[in-house]
Amino acid sequence: MKAKDLLTAIQVDAAGELKKLSTYAYVFVRKGEKETNQLVIQVETDRIVLKQQANTRLTLNQFIKVLNESKEADIYLNEELIFGYRLVEEGILLG
Repeated sequence: MKAKDLLTAIQVDAAGELKKLSTYAYVFVRKGEKETNQLVIQVETDRIVLKQQANTRLTLNQFIKVLNESKEADIYLNEELIFGYRLVEEGILLG
């Protein structure tokens, strides 16, 4: 998924279920059976890569800032391309 596509999807949802966007604080990914928000972002030439890193929580605000700066980049979790997201209690879950 390209950063600009995810931004557009989030913007569309902001008019609906994400009206309370400020209550969504973190970005999560699946780690086995659980979800984690202990992530760090690395921006490469045409990729935004999320990697797990203990003691570092990725906020939704930080994530959206990077998406805005790298709109044409694809989003990855390590080497796996991210295809979408869904809302969870404290943020969004990428998958």
